[in-house]
Amino acid sequence: MSISTALLHVLGTALASTVFISFGEVVMHRHLMHRQQLWSWLYRVLPDLRAQFKNHAVMHHGRYYKEFDHEPDPEGKTFNVRILWGDSLRLIITFSPVMVALWFFVSWVSALTFLLMLVGHNLAWGVVHMQMHVPAADSWISRTTYFRFISRHHFMHHRQTGKNYNVVVPLADFVIGRVARRKVSDVREMLRLGYLEPRQPGSVGRLGRLRAEKALARAPADELLATL
Repeated sequence: MSISTALLHVLGTALASTVFISFGEVVMHRHLMHRQQLWSWLYRVLPDLRAQFKNHAVMHHGRYYKEFDHEPDPEGKTFNVRILWGDSLRLIITFSPVMVALWFFVSWVSALTFLLMLVGHNLAWGVVHMQMHVPAADSWISRTTYFRFISRHHFMHHRQTGKNYNVVVPLADFVIGRVARRKVSDVREMLRLGYLEPRQPGSVGRLGRLRAEKALARAPADELLATL
């Protein structure tokens, strides 16, 4: 295989994988992590399916993160915020037939590219999801336009869990029409989070006071967390 052909396979597979992963995330996020609609015997055979639902829908959305960017419970602060390596391995095994098909019918380069895209997506998912929920003030990622865009998208998922299932590449949500509509309260909170910029100069001062009030209200919980 020539270098130009290999590069073409990498580019084509990377683009196709991006679309595939985006739609796959919607299917798994919606039907496995927010619903329990499979056969009961399947949950007994594969208890990890029930654990995925509990960890995400019940714990991450229900018990923890009542506020999008703040969780005072030290256990809940990072619970279900990153994709664990075990979950990535299960995902690779699940989609191994796709890699085998690419290896035999396209090329080993395409199969390897698909594998790297899966792993890369999960790593990126963990990085941006962590920054959304446990923001680091000095993170360069938070200053990018794309991060603010996907943060707004994911913020609305926490407001409306039946919408906005994508995190890193919110392509499928837009294609299938699963994008949440914002309310005035949502816009106000996204302004506080820094995901939107105020349009009126006079809003900057009010926004600063709102952030100061929020920080003051959180101070007791943050001080308690620091002692644990």
